[in-house]
Amino acid sequence: MNSTERRLNLLVLLQSNQNWNVNQMAEHFGVSRRTIFRDLKTFSELNIPVTYDRDTGYGMMKGFSIPPIMFTPKELSTVLVGLSFVESQVDETMVKDAQAVQYKINSVLPTDELKRFMKSLGEKTIVDPYKKYAAEKRKGGDWFTIANAISKQHEITFSYISMKEETKTSRQVRPFLLVYFTDHWTLIGYCKTRKGIRSFRLDRLTDVELTPHAFNLNRVPGEKSLLFRTKDEAIQIKVRVHADSADRFKISVPAIIEKQEVKKDGVEYTFSFDNLDYINEWLFAFHNHIKVLSPESLVQKRVMMIRDMLKSI
Repeated sequence: MNSTERRLNLLVLLQSNQNWNVNQMAEHFGVSRRTIFRDLKTFSELNIPVTYDRDTGYGMMKGFSIPPIMFTPKELSTVLVGLSFVESQVDETMVKDAQAVQYKINSVLPTDELKRFMKSLGEKTIVDPYKKYAAEKRKGGDWFTIANAISKQHEITFSYISMKEETKTSRQVRPFLLVYFTDHWTLIGYCKTRKGIRSFRLDRLTDVELTPHAFNLNRVPGEKSLLFRTKDEAIQIKVRVHADSADRFKISVPAIIEKQEVKKDGVEYTFSFDNLDYINEWLFAFHNHIKVLSPESLVQKRVMMIRDMLKSI
């Protein structure tokens, strides 16, 4: 990082509503204390209102901010990969928002060289092409209102169409997490209507509204507990996965792996799940690269599904 990039990043650091001492800044940028003092002197000469407190260190005067100046090519590449991911989503609104962000960034880039770099990288960087070009775009339940509610810790109300009953119900929810699962976004939160933690697909939400009712996050379960929660009747499952598919299984299994053992003919994984019908369908994505070892009830479900598939041929 050259001195110009370091000073730009140092300005961003000082505007982060947190004070820093010289040792912390020197360690953060991997430079000497003398270099940091030299940078601070440069800011003073430019009349940038850097503040100093003996107890808390350096910061920026409240109310003063410097607009974003420029991206380095590496930072710009990172932003574009993120935008490419969003543009591959099935959510129509998110795709349009990502395109708008890209236009705005392009309009404020200071050099033609960076603009050409952004244009070239944007056209040649594609995340999940099948989803981007083949999947039908659909509205996704006003994810921004939900994200805003999570940030402000306010409850929301919405109408929800259940996947099982296909009936529309009104819900009042304390939103905790927004999670992306392969082809859709999901909201996880406490449903006051049903009095329990529930998951809601965003593409099945309508009429989302932010309410004035605030809630406290102190008693909210941790991220892993929310993502991998299981009911009391969860059943322990053991499978053997072919070595070629082991990594793919490990990063995609919808549960916390409790035990892992490497064998000659693959890797054995143990985890718990509360819906054997769902996990049975999910396991078929691995075809003959997976063998269910227990429980026997899941083995039988797998056999029955194979028989039903053969009947339809």
